[in-house]
Amino acid sequence: MSGTAPVRMPAAARRAVILEAAATEFARNGLAGGRLEVIAEQAGVSHPRIVQLFGSKKKLFLEVVDVTFDKIEAVFERAEPTLTALGDAYVKLLRREPSTGLVMLQGFAAAADAEVQVAVRRRHLDLMKAIARLTGADALQVRTFFATGLIQTVSTALELSERRADTAWSAWILQLVAPAGQDD
Repeated sequence: MSGTAPVRMPAAARRAVILEAAATEFARNGLAGGRLEVIAEQAGVSHPRIVQLFGSKKKLFLEVVDVTFDKIEAVFERAEPTLTALGDAYVKLLRREPSTGLVMLQGFAAAADAEVQVAVRRRHLDLMKAIARLTGADALQVRTFFATGLIQTVSTALELSERRADTAWSAWILQLVAPAGQDD
């Protein structure tokens, strides 16, 4: 028996630790390759405890996807309500928390699973509506915002951000489609 007792933490804090460990594991390995054993070890809990809390690996994955989309939406809510400012806030989030973009990409990659597809599609569409609500952007502007966001996500995931002018290009594209009366 080891000399240290397990650390007791409130359920909400333990859940947050598990979700953070799961985000790291799923960002690296996706739904199919992510391992609950690795998540449990990183979070300092047992594998059965994760199953008890989340039900299954897929449900944990979907919760991580939800947390990721929540983070993105929260960053957008705090930003100045222009497409360029939201884009800048998103890039800063990707650089600060690289697993954010990777989890989003893994959510899209796992969309061959019908349950994952429904959940990710719902969150994606909700985020599109939030962009329109926050900025007044029309459908074309929102699609353009998401297209440039995907380029930023991939560039960040591949660590191309400092080697390419994607950020400047994205800002230029977003300025082209900015709603009338917005000076970005």
